[in-house]
Amino acid sequence: MKKYLGFLLVFLLLVTPALSKDKKVTFDEQKAWSYIKVLACDCMQGRKSGQPGAVKAEGYIASKFKEWGLEPAGDNGTYFQNFTIEHRNIAEGVKFEVITEKARRDFYYREDWRVQRYSGSGHYTAELVFIGYGIHAPEKKYDDYDGVDVKGKLVVFTTGSPKKLAKKLEEEAKMENRIKAAQEHGALGIIVFRPPSSQSRYFGVRTKKELYKPNFVILSIEDKVINFIFKELKTETRLLFQKIESEAKPQSLETGVKAFVSVSAIFDEKRATRNVLAKITGSDKKLRNEYIVIGAHMDHLGIGPMGDIYNGANDNASGTAVTMEIARVMKNSLPKPKRTVVFALWAGEEQGLLGSRHYADHAAYPIEKTIVNFNMDMVGIGSGKISFGGKYYGPQVWKLLKEKLPKEMLDYVKPGRGGPGGSDHTPFLQKGVPAFFAITENPFLKYHQPRDDSDLMEPELLKKTGRFIRRAVDLMASEPKNFIQPMRHETYYFKYQNLLNYKFEPLDHVIEKHGDTKDSHVDLQFSALEEKEGLSGEKLRIDLINGLFSASEEIKKTKGLGLFSSFGSVSRNSRMGKATVILGLKGVNSFRDDPKWAEVLAKQGIYFVLVDDPAVLFGEEGLNEEGKKILGAANKSGLLFLIKGANTAQVKALLNTSKKPLIFLEKDLPGKEIMELIKKKESALGLILGSKEDPVAYFKKLDEAKEAIGNQNLMVVNELCLWGSSGKDQMLKVISEMIKAKYERMDFSNIFSSTFMRVLRKARGEQTSSSMAFRPF
Repeated sequence: MKKYLGFLLVFLLLVTPALSKDKKVTFDEQKAWSYIKVLACDCMQGRKSGQPGAVKAEGYIASKFKEWGLEPAGDNGTYFQNFTIEHRNIAEGVKFEVITEKARRDFYYREDWRVQRYSGSGHYTAELVFIGYGIHAPEKKYDDYDGVDVKGKLVVFTTGSPKKLAKKLEEEAKMENRIKAAQEHGALGIIVFRPPSSQSRYFGVRTKKELYKPNFVILSIEDKVINFIFKELKTETRLLFQKIESEAKPQSLETGVKAFVSVSAIFDEKRATRNVLAKITGSDKKLRNEYIVIGAHMDHLGIGPMGDIYNGANDNASGTAVTMEIARVMKNSLPKPKRTVVFALWAGEEQGLLGSRHYADHAAYPIEKTIVNFNMDMVGIGSGKISFGGKYYGPQVWKLLKEKLPKEMLDYVKPGRGGPGGSDHTPFLQKGVPAFFAITENPFLKYHQPRDDSDLMEPELLKKTGRFIRRAVDLMASEPKNFIQPMRHETYYFKYQNLLNYKFEPLDHVIEKHGDTKDSHVDLQFSALEEKEGLSGEKLRIDLINGLFSASEEIKKTKGLGLFSSFGSVSRNSRMGKATVILGLKGVNSFRDDPKWAEVLAKQGIYFVLVDDPAVLFGEEGLNEEGKKILGAANKSGLLFLIKGANTAQVKALLNTSKKPLIFLEKDLPGKEIMELIKKKESALGLILGSKEDPVAYFKKLDEAKEAIGNQNLMVVNELCLWGSSGKDQMLKVISEMIKAKYERMDFSNIFSSTFMRVLRKARGEQTSSSMAFRPF
């Protein structure tokens, strides 16, 4: 017996170390749900960052991390990363009543009226003065304040401006200038109502922090409120605005109606808050210096102005709880991850991704060594599937997950292109870190409503999300391959911008080379229909029309291309991983002898004309009669002229003659006079990046042009094809210079795409708002 006991003891001593190397603790959805019940209870007061309820929630999370033995990853050996935020809040107990001669009516907050950002406080009854558009421009002979006394009163106006005066009053019509005018005239506040053309469910007012005054209220009202204000008057807003339009004169009036306002607005430029950070240090001596950040935002909306507590169980106690449970499971499992895993619960997401943005800018662990971010937001309610966006920006990561995750797990995970916007993965993407966003399908039951409570949670979804993300973290933590790609920050901008490829290739070449390329970084491909040699007049036009019809059919057969048909088609195609082909003409021969054909071709799907020999439009004394007719035909039809190689005199003549904006493609910067004329005529300079040009030298020219004419009149035009590696590498180096020079988002947006789209819209006589600022999320 002793012999057998000896053998057993030796056996146990041998196998115990082996067993201890592989200990798997399972994700427990009931535990995760229990964390949600604590975080989403009324005692947490809605967890709005900067308020006592959020402080309590942060402390609870940190206490659990400590209980489970996770290492602190915050400031000075704590679990907290401290920072300050701009804090705005509307205290409980708001009220808005309208008092007429015959009636008094109380209106519902959020449904009928709202306090707008950077509003001050007010508790009073005050007269209402209707001031049309709220525009103060006496020097331009338009003043909505003329003839009315608004001191100590509330002014009521709509957005927009008189159509006939819109251009003239563009500066004064900016909301910041309307608010300044009201403040300067001694008004107690502004009440803004929606313009007749607005179709949005609710509309708001964009204001700036600099306009905040503690006792100046900024409110918006819905139609039923303005209708009640005018109910007993002898006129109505519709008639007043018609009169403003027809006479180009203000129709302001003192209504005799009063409003009772009670608003307590809190504004603190520097309110303390904190992220909660914990970690498991990697076991591999080399890989432990690379980081995986897994997290979710822990904050919500707090207590509403009507006293409702927004508990935010799904948004986002659910993501917080799953992160916490994964942390507990990984801490108690073996083997330990080879890379360091950081568990992050973010503050301030609801106020603008403030916590994750602070981390990205002041990372506790080097952002350049962070290989991936997994973000979870609203994972407690849904249809059973998990949307997992990010494969376009992190193809290496998704490839590994797809290859190694079990099929039964991938069956309920729905991968997507992903992209910035909407949640806390965004600041990581913007630093070039591959970042993935997990959210259940159909998660919006009770979204941003007081009834988003823990009893609505579906533990099975918590389990699915938790086990999937935990496996993904395990794989990334142990995979030996290198995930940190060179120039990844630049690559993010390269992929994120709507990228236009100005390599004007024939359509059959585009289809042959790129027809089946999915998820290309090129968003808009220019293709110029070439005029066949020997054809002219009717035969040439018939050939072009036939080419247009066949183009549509051929593009439909491809997997990776779509045809430009509207300004929204680029975004739609990008969502499907397709590049959009925009068709144009190379030369003007197709309508040179008969200008009306420009209109026909424009209606059939031609959008631009590449004029690479502008001399055809000129004679000895400048722009000749034929040239004027051709330019006039293009203007009338909406065809956009892209003019290459024009001399100074030609550029000047074209700009002064054309009634629509033009684009000039140039390798060198024009003189100061031409630059000013391009800006004045709302045209654009397409600065050509030569195939052998030094990117640093090119950027210096680009930056000089930006200073001279602004980003909204400037375009980067590639000579090397952007589908190829040479063109991509060259452009990445230009982007690198733009990042170093701290170019802002709108600099990138305009220079890469939106300037072209604005000019094209204006050439076609459409509104000039940009629909191509960035890739769609």
